[in-house]
Amino acid sequence: MVNTSKMHLILCALFILCACKKNPSIGAEVENPVVDVPVIPKPPKDTTDIPANAKIFEVGTGSGNLSIDGKTLNLTGNSVIKIKGGSYNDIQISNISVENAAVFILNDGLVELVGNRQMTLSNLKNVTVSGNGTAGISRGFVFRDKSSDGASIQLRNDINDFTLKYVSFSNVNTYNAIQYDSQKIYNGSESSYSRNLRFLYIDCDNTGTLMRFRGSVENGTITGLVKNIEIGFVSFKNSRGVGSVVALENADSYDIHNNIVQDVNQDNSNHNGIFYVQGSGKFYNNKIKNHQGNAIRAWAYSIGTSPKEILIFNNIVINSRQYGAFELQAFDRNIMSGKTTYVNAKVFNNTCGNLLPKEAFPAQVLDLYGLKGGKCDIFNNLGYNFTLVGQNNTNFIWNDMGDTPPGAFNNKYFKSSGEAGIADENQLQLNSNSPAKNSGASLASQNFQSPVSPAVNLDIYNNPRSSSKPSAGAVE
Repeated sequence: MVNTSKMHLILCALFILCACKKNPSIGAEVENPVVDVPVIPKPPKDTTDIPANAKIFEVGTGSGNLSIDGKTLNLTGNSVIKIKGGSYNDIQISNISVENAAVFILNDGLVELVGNRQMTLSNLKNVTVSGNGTAGISRGFVFRDKSSDGASIQLRNDINDFTLKYVSFSNVNTYNAIQYDSQKIYNGSESSYSRNLRFLYIDCDNTGTLMRFRGSVENGTITGLVKNIEIGFVSFKNSRGVGSVVALENADSYDIHNNIVQDVNQDNSNHNGIFYVQGSGKFYNNKIKNHQGNAIRAWAYSIGTSPKEILIFNNIVINSRQYGAFELQAFDRNIMSGKTTYVNAKVFNNTCGNLLPKEAFPAQVLDLYGLKGGKCDIFNNLGYNFTLVGQNNTNFIWNDMGDTPPGAFNNKYFKSSGEAGIADENQLQLNSNSPAKNSGASLASQNFQSPVSPAVNLDIYNNPRSSSKPSAGAVE
């Protein structure tokens, strides 16, 4: 009897407790919490996929002059051309243009051009020149010990759908290691510009300017236009007076990423851009350190009548002897009615520190000049240890010298790396208590015009970012 009474009391208590709780299916809805899980794409893995039906050609003797002419070889489909290892006087590669196929030119052993030698590339389409043709040799095409002016690699005439990778330059005392001067006048047709050029996995030690692509937009004429040029995974170091490592004078939709430049311009005091680029595109995941000059001088305009974007993000720029991290600027001469127009820009999630001014000119994250109608947003940047001097600058993040102030938000400045919660000044990783952690504005709401995924969802080290509450700076 007692046990039965206790059971009734327990059942009544349970009934009352259940009755006091709202049924989620009745009345107010109960929302599931929103969990921000960013997409984690795998970083790209570089491969040279040789089609199974490719025809193999073996060329070269290991010395002397080598000419590879597509007309002579009668290349009409997928092909692999293997250059015998050795030291050559010059190499000329020309007249290779295939449709719906690919031609791979690979090293078979170490291929060197030593001294005042040159490789000439002319009239190429769907061609890859790659120095990963021999196992155990990471850079199979080597250019070294050049003392005379003139490019080590000269591009001429029509170059389209072309890749150069796994190449090294050392002790190349010339203004341009790789040069292209197409002189084509752009009229909108495919024959009036070059397109889809890729320069990847290139090592440079004690070398002059790596690349100069000539062109211009002025006086009603567009010349030397290159569309969709990619420069990635370049290592450039130990050049005391290089000035600009890369100079692109007329580029539409450039893609410059994952490059490391260090210990350069120790003897320079002029206004340099390590990357000096005119046009529109993306500059991201680059590390520039122990240098002089801006990491990029981006001179802005869009080819055509629809405004395009310049995106500068996920870069680390530290230890500049003179000048700030980035420059954005537009000029009247580049804005031509019916042919070109302005650019909109976003500068975000960069880490910049230990930047010194040039006399009275300040060193900050961004030197912003007028964009001739374009707008600029600057957000989620992390800066530390700047010297605030000179003109027009009222904050540590940007130096405003244009007529349209930027949209600026969620930028963080600290007096030192320690105050920023940076664990070390090499990798710039944030410690767990860093005030920069989860302090950024949502990336999902920025309305990027250009395709930025997956890069914008990752930090410079491919760690996933929160799209709603990212950390400030390049490192998540």
